[in-house]
Amino acid sequence: MELTALGTLERAAFTSALRRGERVHLVLSEALPRDLRLDELAPLCASIKAPDPRTQAAVDALRAPAGGAGRSERVAAVIPCSRGLPIGVSALRDQDVNVRVLVVSNGDGPRRVPGADVVRVDWEGHGRTRQAAVNDWVHEPYLLFTVDDALPLGRGCVGALVDALEAGSFEAVVARQIPWPDADPVTRKIVRDWTPAGTKVVPVSQVDHVCTLYRTETLRQHPLPDVPIAEDLWWSRGRRVGYVPFAPVLHSHKREAGRLWRRSVAIHEERVKLGEDPTVKSLVGLVGALPGVVRPALQAGPREVGNQMAELAGQWWGGRRGRRKKRR
Repeated sequence: MELTALGTLERAAFTSALRRGERVHLVLSEALPRDLRLDELAPLCASIKAPDPRTQAAVDALRAPAGGAGRSERVAAVIPCSRGLPIGVSALRDQDVNVRVLVVSNGDGPRRVPGADVVRVDWEGHGRTRQAAVNDWVHEPYLLFTVDDALPLGRGCVGALVDALEAGSFEAVVARQIPWPDADPVTRKIVRDWTPAGTKVVPVSQVDHVCTLYRTETLRQHPLPDVPIAEDLWWSRGRRVGYVPFAPVLHSHKREAGRLWRRSVAIHEERVKLGEDPTVKSLVGLVGALPGVVRPALQAGPREVGNQMAELAGQWWGGRRGRRKKRR
């Protein structure tokens, strides 16, 4: 597929092509829209033709890692799935290291996935279910936790994580997330702040199971906690975690108020149980924070006002639930 513009329709077509596994070729004939950046576009494209040599050199340096040949490392990629088919199986199988994909299927998850091993389980929360996969079905030296809507970019993505894990004194390493082409500006900012661009491996405070690589033995010695969600946050306390900005995966979510509310409640409940102060400490604090949330959100449209309010209210309610459970 060739694109010569990046308007709304073209971005939707770009996203659809990537989900289908098509190669996208981008021809840049004009300046990028303000909310897009070359470091986010270059890893997504099979090729980009820039209007001048200087821009072309910058684009070429930002491409997804191409990988090499002859690598023998063995990795198990574990993907919990309760819906449809995971989108990243083919890309994982095409890595320059040996990746076996294990789909941990529950609920409405698939019974067969081409190119992957599937185990059906009863869901027992993120911590216990993921750790059961480590204990019962993983035999490879390395383990990659990822999710069913993440797509690794470049044949060298997982290999870059392996190299970073072995080169540093880390217990786990985390990939960079790049938003989908049709992601809204608020989502883009959140993803950029969470996993920024860069060229060097740096320490970070926590793993993120959108895409994190471990030595399998590390998780046998230090298992994930038995918690319903935020198992990556719980596990990270006191651990040495590295962030690998040149190992990109395509992943972001459309912002929806209901989903944002539920996730904020669940995550902030766990944060308070873990010992953190509540982000929003009281109902009075919630009301006082609303003007500062609503005014900038209005620039993104009425729907984003509802999204921001849902997140803020979820943080308050989750903190409240967490404090109650700590007192029991």
